[in-house]
Amino acid sequence: AGRLGGGKKDLSMLFVYGGVDNYLKDKGRLGFVITQTVFKTKGAGDGFRQFGFEHDGTRVVLKPIAVHDLSAMQVFEGATNRTAVFVCEKQDTKFQYPVPYLVWSGPARVEQDESLAAVLKATARRKLAATPVEPGKATSPWLTAPTGALAGIEKVVGQSDYKAYAGCCTWLNGVFWIRILQKQKDGSLLIENMSDVGKIKVEQVQTVIESDLVYPLLRGRDVSRWHAEPSMYIILTQDPETRRGIPEGDMKRKYPRTYAFLKKFEHVLRKRSGYRQYFKPIDPFWSVYNVGPYSLAPWKVVWPGEVAPSLRVAVVKTNMKKPVLCDQTNYFVDCVNEDQANFLAAILNSAYVRCYYDSLAYKHTSMDFIKGLALPQFDPAISTHYLLSDLSRQCQRAAAEDDPKGVEALEAKIDKAAARLWGIADDELQAIRDALREVSKSKREAEDKEEDGQE
Repeated sequence: AGRLGGGKKDLSMLFVYGGVDNYLKDKGRLGFVITQTVFKTKGAGDGFRQFGFEHDGTRVVLKPIAVHDLSAMQVFEGATNRTAVFVCEKQDTKFQYPVPYLVWSGPARVEQDESLAAVLKATARRKLAATPVEPGKATSPWLTAPTGALAGIEKVVGQSDYKAYAGCCTWLNGVFWIRILQKQKDGSLLIENMSDVGKIKVEQVQTVIESDLVYPLLRGRDVSRWHAEPSMYIILTQDPETRRGIPEGDMKRKYPRTYAFLKKFEHVLRKRSGYRQYFKPIDPFWSVYNVGPYSLAPWKVVWPGEVAPSLRVAVVKTNMKKPVLCDQTNYFVDCVNEDQANFLAAILNSAYVRCYYDSLAYKHTSMDFIKGLALPQFDPAISTHYLLSDLSRQCQRAAAEDDPKGVEALEAKIDKAAARLWGIADDELQAIRDALREVSKSKREAEDKEEDGQE
């Protein structure tokens, strides 16, 4: 856990427990400013979410009275902490979920000398309820949603039959990401590397390379709900089967022009942080990460994962000779055929899953969010499965034709069909739809207030 970052402990968690133990009598209350991550992320926060401890043979319970989530705003000058205020009560009996959870929204930055009245006027607060996301595991991260929507969301929680993967990570996109300027008569390509993308800028080179290792590339910005269109190309220098860089001998013999292009950047490619961490100096200097057989799957269901404010899922179609690769800002599930891909996209774009996703803390860690969802394998013999797959196709056509009303009507049908999968009642569906509308409204109000503040 320590090597992967999961071993990091926040002293504030220990401080809360120490404060309760040393300074509170029974029924006493403590209010504490703490990082919001202790409520929403796996790992170090699990222990904190026990909300209790033993002292001299007596069980002490920290009953959460309320949590104020201020993570959307910069509360402290010069700091970008995900701030929350935690209020708890010391007692000796168990408490029941859900617990009150208030989300603040408004201007991204609050002036330090503002009065409380001014801050309250400039901000909005949504009243939500919090409960552990994993049934039967009280220490799991919190699921937060309006009280009426929780019952429906909890029905989609379960064991998934799918596994998600991260897109290809090069650690130096300016070398591997390219534009195709011209296709040559012999099949080779005149290309230009995207030298200005990423934090590290590199020399821009125009040259001719073989087409064999060039694939369409899908970036996070290329994905919207129901539509995904690659915007550039990538040179894939990794063997998906061995998950290692193509051997130098093979590269020289089979792809001499590509080898010559990469050789120009050998010095900077060897300096990449990921290359130094995961590979040896004897490994090909063009080695990259997150590439396996799944990367070349002919059908994928994809969604942007880095700092994505809302879930937007699309089917990546195999309408080219080569499969589309995803970059590291996208996550995806590899699918065996078009029907399965469309079925999964329909479920993930349903109101239930989008509401579940909105309740998560870190959207950029969303590769694994599907693990906690009851997502069945596609079965063409089940009429509901086939219906969802067909509705997904229709949504894609409506989105391609820029028909938002058509998409909305089809998504309503998807919600009805998906409700049958999970046994969700009409009133629960309505509560979830209301919750999604409230989230959209809060985001719009926050954006409007931010614009007013800038003016």
